[in-house]
Amino acid sequence: MCSSRSGVIRYLIVIDDIWKPEAWNIIKCSFVENNLGSRVIATTRIEELAKICCSSLQDHVYRIYPLNVPDSRKLFHRRICVSEDACPDQLIRVPNNIIEKCGGVPLVILSVASIVAQHEEVRLEKTWEKINNFLAMQLETSPYLEWMRHVINLSYNDLSMELKTCMLYLGIFPEDHKIMKDDLIKRWVAEGFVGEKHGWCMEKAAEDYFNELINRSMIQIDGYDDCGEVISCRLHDVMLDFIISKSIEENFITIINDQHSTKGSFEIRRLSVQVKSSGCDHLLANMALTQARSFNFWGPAQLMCSLSKFQLLRVLCLDVFVSQDDQYAISNISKLFQLRYLRIRGIECKELLPQLQSLQYLKTLEILEGDGKGRLQLDIRKLSSTLWHLIVPKTVKFFGGIARMRALRTLATLRLTDEESIKEIGELSNLRDLKLELFGTLGLLLPSLCRLGTCNLQSLTIHLGHFSKRLDILACWSPPPHQLHRFHVLDCPFSIVPEWIALLHKLRSLEIEVVAVSRDGIGVLASLPSLLHLRLHVQGNVPEEGVVICGTAFQNLKEFWFRHKVPCLTFEAGAMPRLHCLSMECYGYGHKVGQDDTVLAGIEHLGSVKVFKLQIYRWHNNYGEFRACIMVTPEVARAHELQKLEMQNLLDALRRAVGKHLGSPQIILETKY
Repeated sequence: MCSSRSGVIRYLIVIDDIWKPEAWNIIKCSFVENNLGSRVIATTRIEELAKICCSSLQDHVYRIYPLNVPDSRKLFHRRICVSEDACPDQLIRVPNNIIEKCGGVPLVILSVASIVAQHEEVRLEKTWEKINNFLAMQLETSPYLEWMRHVINLSYNDLSMELKTCMLYLGIFPEDHKIMKDDLIKRWVAEGFVGEKHGWCMEKAAEDYFNELINRSMIQIDGYDDCGEVISCRLHDVMLDFIISKSIEENFITIINDQHSTKGSFEIRRLSVQVKSSGCDHLLANMALTQARSFNFWGPAQLMCSLSKFQLLRVLCLDVFVSQDDQYAISNISKLFQLRYLRIRGIECKELLPQLQSLQYLKTLEILEGDGKGRLQLDIRKLSSTLWHLIVPKTVKFFGGIARMRALRTLATLRLTDEESIKEIGELSNLRDLKLELFGTLGLLLPSLCRLGTCNLQSLTIHLGHFSKRLDILACWSPPPHQLHRFHVLDCPFSIVPEWIALLHKLRSLEIEVVAVSRDGIGVLASLPSLLHLRLHVQGNVPEEGVVICGTAFQNLKEFWFRHKVPCLTFEAGAMPRLHCLSMECYGYGHKVGQDDTVLAGIEHLGSVKVFKLQIYRWHNNYGEFRACIMVTPEVARAHELQKLEMQNLLDALRRAVGKHLGSPQIILETKY
């Protein structure tokens, strides 16, 4: 309690570690709301609960982020020494890998620093490598981390059984591995961890589980995609250690790593092999793998065990690197009748494709880059018609009739070379994510996409194999695909911005190329209420005054990439209020810039911009011009010097323009030939 001179009593109350909304609803009844300036601070590990604790629009949810490396280092030194000046030289030079091992968590930093501080012999070691090894052993048993484990255990015990299972599964990934959300969701479903929930499909329910783990701060967000959705996560090292420890207790996961150590039982349920060198062969030879449900391998192909050892696999993930001298072929996959999920990276798959016919329960097939020797052919007739996700390199050629794959939700990348295949695409009514590479005639493309647009299509990427061909066949798309979140069109320009794009109210990410853009075209793009990411390439004409972004335009846009021969952008006050990154590409010649010329006029109005990127191309994409320039004659030399002067003037003008910005954004300038 605190009181002012007038006798008015106010209070400041801190409520630590709230777990349930019901608890908050009871506690808040004790607070007097008398508008006298009292304050309540509540802490929780559940983000949704933090929002519930907000009682008015003035309340604020503050998310605590990990410390950066410099601040982590300062805290580390402060625990060991009275001041940084008093620290021995070998402690001042703490390697980043030791600081990063703490993950920016103050409690962990203090715990690790305490381990160092209390062992005088560690201070006297000549190399930090020995200290690092020492810490690795101490972190397993240190009493200073017991409280951290206790806190994690509280969070873990509060999870439902389904969430506990999903959480333990994260232990299969190597340390510091970037875990992709979509990949993780497919694995959970394939393992049978997720059932239908509240009428949602299994993948939607799995995504709900993922978001719940984020919400509870059990996993850390690692990145967002162009639509603003979480795309990947990571595990803190202490959290990973906790998960592995729990997994071993329950014989949930068995891990083999480069220390040739085995964590877990020899009666395997889920096996994760994470190796870079030989030495684990004898461990694999002694393991009973017939009951294993999941095999995950990261390492050289020659160290991988034979798939004939497995009988009941539901998940198979091979992330393999093969040297030029090695030849490795996948065999025995056809005997894995229970397989639901198959993901292969780094192996030539010619031997694999004929084996797929027997995998009738397969839901996910992902073939990522191989050695690139020759094109693969995939016979659709040998795939299960109940497949949900088919992701292959664009070098794979399909045949056999794609129309039978009506259960597909993801299809990438599909090379379309004939009219029949283009026509059949329209039959895949469950498609949500489609990536196409087009060759040949486009006549039947519009009817097929129109059918998909009225169904479930949410993401569409089109790449045209023939350069200079226009995509005006789609200018009359009707009815427009109202559910579309992402629309990317690469190397195939429209003549102008299609008017139907203005009706895509859910569109978050748009990448489009046009021959010319008008005021109306900019108006179409500016009217999109959900747009977060825009990539606009204008090949030719723009309005006489350039591209003007008016004060009410692009209210939610966060990333804007613009390419034209000159940087002809003007920003009015109020435009793009949430823009974080502005990227531009232009040519460094043919644009006369005077000392008073207004390049990027109004850029100071973009108050939220943190990064400004500019790429200037020295030559146009015209081979004749380039060839003329490299044939050095006196005339060409003078023209070359003039272009250098124009480029320098342009760079100076851009620096002056960005210099007007009060926020001091990061400036990245590049010149390319």
